[in-house]
Amino acid sequence: MTTDTAQPAAWGGSGPSSAPSLEAGAERERTLDRLEARMEALQFSMRTRRSSPRLELWRQDLCETRETWIRLADPDGQDPTREGN
Repeated sequence: MTTDTAQPAAWGGSGPSSAPSLEAGAERERTLDRLEARMEALQFSMRTRRSSPRLELWRQDLCETRETWIRLADPDGQDPTREGN
């Protein structure tokens, strides 16, 4: 009796050749969606609570979240949101 303890290829283990790219792609899309939702929530908080003492923290968090989104959306280093591309 053998026990398959290998992790899926998307997590650095072995797996079927087509599964890693599909799993990794799906996980990447979910991560991008979560980051977009976080950016929208931060922007909403900043717009509706301008006098909050947390405003600067939200601004910094928004900047870092946007940078992370850009790195994941285009790993080659080109900002996909820039106009004129």
